Amino acid sequence: MQYRNIPYEYDEWQTPSGKTGKAYSCEYFNFHPYHIMSFSTETKAEMHERIDEYLDNRATYEYKRKLSDASNQAYYDEKSKTPGAYTGD
Repeated sequence: MQYRNIPYEYDEWQTPSGKTGKAYSCEYFNFHPYHIMSFSTETKAEMHERIDEYLDNRATYEYKRKLSDASNQAYYDEKSKTPGAYTGD
């Protein structure tokens, strides 16, 4: 399946109790600036909403990624001022 040229899948499975599970899943946004390995939704409409959110608000996700990268760099810069300081790795 595709929506706005973004691939996603529909899966159904049986649970051990005999119930049927079903969900839509997408593994497309695993790159900069999103870095989302995968996500799932219960309905096709929800999947389309999530895809719209990521595509229509890419600038917001780029800004959030820059903030995250800057905060990580500031953390390591601060730790490097003290010889032998724990870096959190």
